Amino acid sequence: MNYKNVKKDITVIGGGLAGVCAAISAARNGKSVSLVQNRGILGGNSSSEIRVWVCGATKHGVNRYARETGIMGELFLENQYRNPDGNPYFWDMLLLEKVKDEKNISLFLNTEVSEIDLIEGEKENKIKSVTGWTIGAETKTKFESEVYLDCSGDGFIGALADAKYNLGRESRYKYNELLAPEKEDKILLGSTILFYTKDAGHPVKFIPPNFAKDISKTSIPKNRVIKSNDSGCCYWWIELGGEVDIVKDNEIIKDELWALVYGIWDYIKNSGNYDADNLTLEWVGSIPGKREYRRFIGDYVLNQNDIIEQTEFDDRIAFGGWSIDLHPEKGIYEESCGSRNIQADGIFHIPFRSTYSVNVSNLMFAGRNISASHIAFGATRVMATCATIGEAVGLAAAMCIEYKIIPRNLYMKHIKKLQQILLRQDGSIIGIKNEDMEDKARSASIMASTSLKKIEVVNSNDELA
Repeated sequence: MNYKNVKKDITVIGGGLAGVCAAISAARNGKSVSLVQNRGILGGNSSSEIRVWVCGATKHGVNRYARETGIMGELFLENQYRNPDGNPYFWDMLLLEKVKDEKNISLFLNTEVSEIDLIEGEKENKIKSVTGWTIGAETKTKFESEVYLDCSGDGFIGALADAKYNLGRESRYKYNELLAPEKEDKILLGSTILFYTKDAGHPVKFIPPNFAKDISKTSIPKNRVIKSNDSGCCYWWIELGGEVDIVKDNEIIKDELWALVYGIWDYIKNSGNYDADNLTLEWVGSIPGKREYRRFIGDYVLNQNDIIEQTEFDDRIAFGGWSIDLHPEKGIYEESCGSRNIQADGIFHIPFRSTYSVNVSNLMFAGRNISASHIAFGATRVMATCATIGEAVGLAAAMCIEYKIIPRNLYMKHIKKLQQILLRQDGSIIGIKNEDMEDKARSASIMASTSLKKIEVVNSNDELA
């Protein structure tokens, strides 16, 4: 076995879009970063392993002009230019290139962090180091940093550090949320495995495996829209796990989701209800895409009222625009609609106080595990929103190193500075005026060699040639 000891200013655990944007943001602000990802590729739920659409504040056009800026905007734009057909592997390639281009980032793929060295205090803990295992290289690596970012989604590192967190749905009385249940419970949003299809140009038969679910004997054909020309995220509703422990039962959930995917495909191919003779499966996901698990407790817990009332926090560092998108606990077997959506009147804001731990002094988080109630999480959990939070948290971590302070003190003493630097680097904050004297864009002028004098329609009644 090999042993390594890596010392960087900041360690980011989790290589989804939140972790990628956090690492890039910190690196571009001059700090050394270890980015630790337990898979062989970056992107999390957006990667070619899972293939979920990267959605955010625009909500499929509901908030048409609210597309994310900053690093996430950079990724969107570059992907549109280089990958107009949406090839999932080209997206993997782009994310890897962006990380590798940052000389301050040391990337550790296929490395699962499973140990922690903790300094325990009466009121707060502090992470001294975390240790990861890279199975293919038989290497154990200790990561030492001043600040740690848990962008892992499930929040395993925060849990190892005894950071306070919520799991499941709070009662409606805890945060005065009308959408919350009467009593708290452990219900979660479930996990999904997607599939892609293609037209082979000739008849292709499908013999289902013996573990495939016979969905004709279930309520699925009656309660869900099944189309032979749909694939990918159109089948987001192949969802399970809301009634169990999403993490502990992950392998059971995976096997059941596979059974459902092949069962649905068997129904499309062999029920006689679809024109699908030439269709075949091109890809089936190998791991479930998770929606929800731990949500850490920060100095502020974002809740339903903040989303609906669009609370303008003084310490806002990102925005979202997705609806409060809640799924039933029975997932695919729910007989009612697959989800319910409550849309705010435009975008909502995310406070900095929801991005650091209330009881672990040097722990921050970005992504679906930020400090939010289950109801508010329904709106903050989508990946483009998580990415913008990641950019802000990466910058905040860099500033903590610069000023030699903990995140809470950064909020108390330097929140306006954090916001101004975010604006300078095109970060996603709405309603904060750019007052940064160091931002040269404020004194820039625009010049053009010519201009359009008027717009008119000539011969509008003439037939088009």
